[in-house]
Order: sequence, then structure tokens, then C-alpha cells
Amino acid sequence: MALQGAKRSSPPWSFVRDSNEFRGRLIAAFRLILLVQAQDWASFERLRRQAQFLLQARRYKETVELALKAISLSPEDPRPYALVAYALARQNRPEAPEWALKAIARQPENVLWRTALSDTYTLRGKWKQALKPMSEAVAMDPTNPRLQSMLGLILVHRRRPKEALPYLERSLELDPTNALTHQRMSIALSKLLGKNKRAEEHLRKALELQPDNPAIKNTLGWRLLVRGHREEAETVFYEALRVDPTQAASKLGLGAPVGIRKGPSDIILRGALRLYSIPYRIILAPASAVLAIELPWLILTLGGSWLVKGVSFTLAVWGWCYILSLVYVRVIGKRRGVQFV
Repeated sequence: MALQGAKRSSPPWSFVRDSNEFRGRLIAAFRLILLVQAQDWASFERLRRQAQFLLQARRYKETVELALKAISLSPEDPRPYALVAYALARQNRPEAPEWALKAIARQPENVLWRTALSDTYTLRGKWKQALKPMSEAVAMDPTNPRLQSMLGLILVHRRRPKEALPYLERSLELDPTNALTHQRMSIALSKLLGKNKRAEEHLRKALELQPDNPAIKNTLGWRLLVRGHREEAETVFYEALRVDPTQAASKLGLGAPVGIRKGPSDIILRGALRLYSIPYRIILAPASAVLAIELPWLILTLGGSWLVKGVSFTLAVWGWCYILSLVYVRVIGKRRGVQFV
């Protein structure tokens, strides 16, 4: 009976054997999962890095394609969403902020994605919409000099230079050798009465820190152009184009055509720049407006000799040409992607 009972009951070592087999299969399956995940992660990182490289190389369509492939491998990683946002913003696509918002949704505590959201607006000239996300980014990381500087630049573009100064000053306290912040400080100060001397000091400092920066050279060139130093301004614009031949602001300052051939708009632009570069605009602009509007009315209502009418008509035409030249340069500049401050 004892022998029969022993035959009916399973031997103790058989359970151990089955357990080891189950454990081995479980470990093998776990290793396979890890291997697949590692392969997916490696593919994801490769695609993300390639997309980032293409973004820096200004190949935006390819950037979007590779970033979308990376998203399909790891939908919860916010980095490829930000790459898509930047690439679309560089193409001036209105859906760019939506991709930055997707990055924020996946990692709301990371200041980088709010910065990306703001950048998708600034790259397209939407300074009003860029203000809120950049203000949130500064509140999240108040010791970041780049964020302080960008918030200052946004306020300058929003015609609030006085409010921009504290952020730019704070940025320079954190990073006194940042050339772009000195340039932005110069622009903000130039918008305030009695601050031209300080504005020149910051612009000189920016040029001292980065003498070959095309953005800083453009600021200097346009400032020289406004003061009537046209030849010096052209020299600066050519230097900026030597560093970066794609600088639209430099080409605009030189009156260079967009294409190979000159069109009527390019010829008019060069003539408008001649009037645009006449100094003392703060006096000439309102005076020209008065001449353009009041003199024709006086001629029609009061009359006078032919000599008086001829002189008055000439002055009125000159006033209209001056005002229209200021408008024309800005309109053509905006069409070419130049963002005037």
C-alpha cells in the first residue's frame, strides 16, 4: 500500500524541474522584451539625433519626417514633438505651437517646452502670443539668463522697452558676456529718450564680444543707415553677408533683389532707401506729414501765385515721397521676413 501510494503521488523533484523550466522561460521572455525595448530605444535615439542635426542644417521637411518616426517608437517622449514644433515654425506654419503644447502635456514641469512654445511664436513674428509662455518659463527658472533676455526682447517688440530693461539687466547680471543680450539692451535703450549714449555703449560691447555676429552687424548697419551714414552702413551689411549670405536684413539694407534679376519693386526699394537714410527722422517724419497734407489743402483753398503754388506742390510731393519711403521699406522688409523692432 505504501508503495502504491508512492506511485500515485508525484515525486518531489518533478515540481522543482517544472518550476525551473517556467522560471527559465520567464527570464527568456523578459530578456526578449528588454532586447526589443533596447532596439526600439536605440532606433528612437538615432532618429531623434538625425532629426536634430537636420533641424540645425535647415532641412525642415526631413526633420519633421524623422521626428514623426521617432514619435511612433516612443510617443511619451516630448523631445521629438519639440523638434517638429521648431521645424514647422521655421517654415512659418501656423500649427507649430500645437506640437509644442504636446511636448508640454507630456512633461509639464520642464521649462524647455514652454520655451519651445514661445519660440514657435517669435520665429513667426507673433510677439504678442509669445509673451505668456516665456513669462511662465521665466517664473519656472528665474536664474536662466537666456530666458530673461528673450522675455526682454519680446517686450521690446511689443513696444514696451521700459518694461524690458529689468529683464535684460538681470540677464546681464547672470551672464555679462552675452553679446546678443547687449545688442537687445542697446535696442531697448535706443527706444527711450536720453538713453542713446548707453545704447551705443552696449552695442559696442556686443561687437567687442562677437565682432562677426551678423545679427549684431545688422543692428549697427540699420542704425548707421537711419543716421544718414549710408556708405558705412553698406560696408557693415556686406560684412554681415560675408558671414551669412542668407541675411535678409542685410540684403534689404543694401536694396539687393530677392532673385537674380532686379524687378520694379527692387528699383523702387533702392530709391526709398535713399530717403529712408536721411537723418533727423524724428523731425522730418512729422514735418513731411504736415507738408503732404496741409500744403495741397492751402493751395486749393487760398490759391496764390504760380511760384507759390509750384514751391508748395514740390514740397508736398517731397513730403509724400518721404512718408511713403518709410512705409515701403518696412512693407518690403516684412514680406522678406525682416522683423523690425
